[in-house]
Amino acid sequence: MTAFHGFVDESVRPGTYRLTVVRVPTPKLAETSKVVRAAILPGQFRIHLSGERPPRQRSILRTYGRLNVTATVYEAPYRRGDDDQPARDLCLKALVADLEQAPLGVLVLDPRGPHRDRLDRVTLALALPRDHIVRYSHRGSRDEPLLSLPDAIGV
Repeated sequence: MTAFHGFVDESVRPGTYRLTVVRVPTPKLAETSKVVRAAILPGQFRIHLSGERPPRQRSILRTYGRLNVTATVYEAPYRRGDDDQPARDLCLKALVADLEQAPLGVLVLDPRGPHRDRLDRVTLALALPRDHIVRYSHRGSRDEPLLSLPDAIGV
């Protein structure tokens, strides 16, 4: 069975909290990273789709559409202005439940600050079965360009 790395980013829509997970086959990790890094323009540190103009957004999405990745979007009810952690926890628990059918060896989450990152780690530790091995960490998009994949898909 092929191992996968998962990259996670969140977005908020009216009434909905969305967590997008992009799975990259581990053997394709270097190749995928190379393609994403090549899409970063000189002077940019990362790609954040909402900060790009529409023609560039289309170009990025065409490039990403040719990659050998899969994505899953988890959604939970959320009212803007409320604490988003309960909605995020629901999405993280749904992701963990799906690991039986779509296993991950590594899970990389976009950081949201030390306190919120700790809450993610607690949620994941409690939700993961004791015998399930998945490494997870929070890494910024400057350090991990593949976080631009769930950002682009989850828009």
